[in-house]
Amino acid sequence: MKRALVMTLMLAGCMAKSPPPAAPSPPPAATAPFVGAANAAPLPGEWWQLYGDAALNEHVARALAVNRDVRLAVANLDAARANSRLAGATRSPDVVLESGASPTTRGANQPSTTGVPKSSYELGAEAVWEADLFGRLRNQSSAASADAEAAAAARDGVRLAVAADVVGAWLDLCWAGELTRVAKRQIATQRALAETVSRQVKVGEVSPLELAQARQLLGRLEAGLPTFEADAQRARYLLANLEGLPPAEAEKFQCEHPPSLEAVLPVGDGAGLLARRPDIREAERRLAAAGARVKVAKAEMYPRVTLGASGGLIRGSLDAFITPLISWSFINPARIKARIALAEANQEGALAQYDAAWLRALREVETALAETDAERRANQSFAAALVDAQTAARRAEARDRLGDANPLVALDARRTAYETELLGTLAGRRLAQRQVFLFRSLGGGWEDAAAPR
Repeated sequence: MKRALVMTLMLAGCMAKSPPPAAPSPPPAATAPFVGAANAAPLPGEWWQLYGDAALNEHVARALAVNRDVRLAVANLDAARANSRLAGATRSPDVVLESGASPTTRGANQPSTTGVPKSSYELGAEAVWEADLFGRLRNQSSAASADAEAAAAARDGVRLAVAADVVGAWLDLCWAGELTRVAKRQIATQRALAETVSRQVKVGEVSPLELAQARQLLGRLEAGLPTFEADAQRARYLLANLEGLPPAEAEKFQCEHPPSLEAVLPVGDGAGLLARRPDIREAERRLAAAGARVKVAKAEMYPRVTLGASGGLIRGSLDAFITPLISWSFINPARIKARIALAEANQEGALAQYDAAWLRALREVETALAETDAERRANQSFAAALVDAQTAARRAEARDRLGDANPLVALDARRTAYETELLGTLAGRRLAQRQVFLFRSLGGGWEDAAAPR
């Protein structure tokens, strides 16, 4: 009977040493180059440095150092790593040291040294170690390690989001400053034109209709200015929040000329994306942890073998012994089967989340590439249209001065030039926003930047 039990334990122990299943590989299409990618060079870690803006680099560094979401993610990672060390420590023996002292009195009625109270001292040690024959403790440790790696990926995801938010807020502030500058210049120009038309009305060169049209255009330009100023304030407050500052500190953030990307965007390929995006790495590690927990649940089907040893000095004599202990929950198999079913269901859910993560990543990148390319072409069209609109406005105004054209034609041409310039500037802001979303979708920003501790 003993031999059969030992053989069963050895066989089950060998079966439990199989490695945990690896995450399923995405289809080849997921690792192919992106559609429409102009530059397949690897994406740099600190991608915001591609803008060549020292102020932007400082803002990102400050946010990554003090942002509360990043600090929370780091704390969660520290807790997960501590739990991983705790799970690994359960595979080592537990040693307990014990000591004690008790007074004894012998011959209290005799007037001799035997009547003097004495003390008895005890010193012992006890060690308990579970023989992990079926991989229960080993897989518990593997699951905890995978959880820690998933927490590290989650921290990287938070840092990526914070960096992207900082870059987006800074670019919004800069583009709001650019729009404000353009609007103020247009207002000043149109105010001067309106004053000229007013003088022409007084001398009878033009009718009050032309003056009303000029003032109407001036009012429309002035009405757009508060919106751009509000955009700038909103961007300042967001920057202050990301950097852990009160709103009162936001006024020191100033930017009027937005930085731009001169080189073609490096986007890498699908294989690099799957290895880089924090959410995909987190989902893959969650799947690995779920697989290890399935093995933990299945290990409950087999007995636990615990070896205990104790020894020490008790009342002046040395005593030591070793005690094996076997515990087995086979009396209630329904509970074990339910735990296995629960673990397998969690594993299936983790697999679905992993599949969804890389599918979502590919969709976001392809969408961001398409939108970025569309905005780039729109900016080119607006640049060409602005040249034509400004040329038409100058010629119409020249003909108006010569009396060769209706003054309303010149006003309409100037209005078209103003609108084209503002629309082109707004298109530039949209392109900058699409580029930030593209970088965020590509998952860059966590590899090289130093993680706060």
